[in-house]
Amino acid sequence: METILFLVTGLVIGSVVGYIVFKLLLQKNYVPKTETDELWELITQLKVENASTISKEELAQHYISKELATQKEDHLEEKLTTFKTELEVLHTLSKEQFKNLATDIMKEKKEEFVLENKRELSFVIDPFKNDLKEFKEKVEATRKEDIQDITSLKKELEFLQKLNTQLSEDAKGLTSALRSDVKMQGNWGEDRLNMILEAEGLQKYIDYTREEMYRDNEMELNRKPDFILHLPNNKHLIIDSKVSLTAYVNYFNTSDPEEKKEYLKLHMRSVNDHIEKLADKNYQSLAGLSTPDFVFLFMPIEPALTLAMNHGPDIITNALKRKIVLITPTTLIATLKVIRIIWQKENQVKNVELIFKQCGQLYDKFVGFAEDMIKIRSKLKESSDTFEDAMGKLKEGRKRGDTIIGRLENIKNLEATTNKTIPIALLTEMELLEEEPETTNHYAE
Repeated sequence: METILFLVTGLVIGSVVGYIVFKLLLQKNYVPKTETDELWELITQLKVENASTISKEELAQHYISKELATQKEDHLEEKLTTFKTELEVLHTLSKEQFKNLATDIMKEKKEEFVLENKRELSFVIDPFKNDLKEFKEKVEATRKEDIQDITSLKKELEFLQKLNTQLSEDAKGLTSALRSDVKMQGNWGEDRLNMILEAEGLQKYIDYTREEMYRDNEMELNRKPDFILHLPNNKHLIIDSKVSLTAYVNYFNTSDPEEKKEYLKLHMRSVNDHIEKLADKNYQSLAGLSTPDFVFLFMPIEPALTLAMNHGPDIITNALKRKIVLITPTTLIATLKVIRIIWQKENQVKNVELIFKQCGQLYDKFVGFAEDMIKIRSKLKESSDTFEDAMGKLKEGRKRGDTIIGRLENIKNLEATTNKTIPIALLTEMELLEEEPETTNHYAE
């Protein structure tokens, strides 16, 4: 865009210069048209005036002069023709000169423009080149990181795909094994129940026990419930796991309506059989357990129980009549949370009782401490009296010399060898007593 602007500017400058040169050359030989028209009007007017005043002789002379004027006019036309030819030549010459001049100016301006344009573009492009180089390096670095991430992600996806395939195969194998082995179905259900208990924070042998042996005195048999939950006040809650899987899976795998009806009947019969068998075990009467008058029957596959209840609403009623409560993972979790709240309340009651007990003990300790302090005060008073009596004996006497302190001071005055002095406080109290008259040591004299 700037290049085109410079070219247009050069053309305008060249045109102006050419026009000025052309005008200067034209002014030297050009006769203005207005002057020519004025001359023709003047000639015509003179002709009219002369025509009205001249005589025949003059008219003849006039025609002669008219011929001369015609000759002059022809001569003037020749000059105009020559002038036009010269003007055309001059115009062609000025056009060529203008073209050459414009070409020279354009060449000169083009070189200056190219240099200036390169200089200005360098100020703009060089920083852009540097930024573009840095951007390119960052893009390449980012691309390398992306390639590494994509490679790592691809490996992870491959690993997940293999793991998913393995899990699918394991799930198929587990499903086949569960469908074919009833004992394995029972173990799987017990493991699901144990996992839920641990997930809710219950600890084995503290909050629950698993498959412990108990004696049924009525039937004279040993029973082994799946799980026994411990409740406050030595209460217990029995949970037994049952799985109805084979007919349930066959029901959903078949598309034949008749087969679906048959598998549904088998599934409902399986659920009812589990209820009857658990009720016949009579876990409520086991020795050593204090349980409610019902037992929980845990079904780990919740849709299986839902299917049975949808097509047999009396299943729940029949189970309750047999003192069986049907639960699933959802209802089991809710039950465990209720049990946790019961234990929290029980612990709070125990803590309150313990606080009351400790408060009573603290009160008894304080009473004993107060009694001991009274005894100490009495003993201190007796000690103080004994102390005063003992100190009084040191100061008893009518005269200073009759007291024990006075006699000891007399011994010191008799030049006894001593290293210490009786405290000034005791000596000050002795100053209130009479002094004995001084005795003369005749041997000293």
